[in-house]
Amino acid sequence: MSRWFWAFLGYSLVCGLIRIPADNLENIVTPTDDETAIGLWVFSQAYDIIVATPLSMGLSWVFLKAARYEPFTLSDIFGAFSRNYLNAIGAGLLKAILILVGLLLLIVPGLYLLIKLAFVEYLIVDRKMGMIEAMKESWHMTEGREGTLLALMAMSVLIFIGGMLLCIVGVIPAIIWLSCAYAVLYHTYCLVDQPKEPEPRPDSGNPFSM
Repeated sequence: MSRWFWAFLGYSLVCGLIRIPADNLENIVTPTDDETAIGLWVFSQAYDIIVATPLSMGLSWVFLKAARYEPFTLSDIFGAFSRNYLNAIGAGLLKAILILVGLLLLIVPGLYLLIKLAFVEYLIVDRKMGMIEAMKESWHMTEGREGTLLALMAMSVLIFIGGMLLCIVGVIPAIIWLSCAYAVLYHTYCLVDQPKEPEPRPDSGNPFSM
C-alpha cells in the first residue's frame, strides 16, 4: 500500500465516480412520484449489476497485480469487461444472492458463504473462470483456512471503524489497506497450492461441484 498508495487512491476515486449511479443515485435525483422512484431504483440496480460489479472486480485485479509486483495501469480497472464480462456479472449476482439468503438464515450461514466465496472476484478476472467454476475453486482455496479469513474479516471491521473515527477520511486508506490484504492473501494461497494442482481434490461438501 505504501509503495503505490497514490495510484490506488486515484484508481479508487475513479471507480467511485463511475459507481455513483449504483450507490448514490437517490441523492442525485429526487423522484417526483412513486413511478419515477421505482424507475430510478430499477436503473440503479441494473447499473450495479452490469457496470459497478465488473468494475469492482477490475479494481481487485489491480490490487492483485500489485501484490505480484506486475505492472498495472488505470485501464486495468476495466479488466473484467474485456476479460470475462458475462461471468463477472453472473458471479457477482449469484454471490450476492447466496450471501443475502445466508444472512437471512440466522446470519451465520451468510458469514460462512462470505468466507468461502472470498476469492471469486479474483478467479473471474485473473483466471477467466466461469462463475460456477470460480465459486467451486474459491471453496477449495479456502478449505482449512476459514479461521484466517474470519480473523481478517473481523480485523477489517475494526480497521474500518478506526477509519471512521479518524474524521471519516481514514476510511479511504483503510479500504485500500484491506484490498491489498485480500489480494496478497489470494496470491499467497495460489503460490502455496501450486504444487498440489496436478492432484485432483475431493469435492466432498462443496455445493458448487459439477
